[in-house]
Amino acid sequence: MDHPTSPSPIGRPAKRQCRVSHAPEDEPKLENHPQQASNGTTIEPKIPVRTRGTLTAEFMKVVNLNDSLATPVLKLLDLYFCLWQCYVVKSAEKIRLEEEQRQLQASNDLLASDSDILLQLCNVQASVLWERKRAVQALCNGVVSALEASDLQAYSAEEPEPC
Repeated sequence: MDHPTSPSPIGRPAKRQCRVSHAPEDEPKLENHPQQASNGTTIEPKIPVRTRGTLTAEFMKVVNLNDSLATPVLKLLDLYFCLWQCYVVKSAEKIRLEEEQRQLQASNDLLASDSDILLQLCNVQASVLWERKRAVQALCNGVVSALEASDLQAYSAEEPEPC
């Protein structure tokens, strides 16, 4: 039997159907009944390690033992697969978001470095402009002083002589 074929309560097949393998590797590794140890004590079976397909295979055993449990088993499998799909989608989204965050952090670091470089260049340019402004002010002050001095000399040279 490859697919669960029990109908749902409303007469339709279950939403999701999963292929079930009855291969020996899908069976639990330990037996499910107690064993007797060599010293006479009873050893309870350990819970077998789940392998791929084991959950579905065990649900199929339950259905084979009791057909009336087919609908609840299919609902449980459907819920399990929905939850698993949500987990996988959320995990992929988390990985994508972490990668985006890493890229954004790298971009922020580059922008901070570029900002520091631009700030240094602006400071250098401001210093150059400040020196040029002082030079222009000194030149203007010199021109004004020269003009004032020449006006005084011209004024004193043009004064009429008293008669």
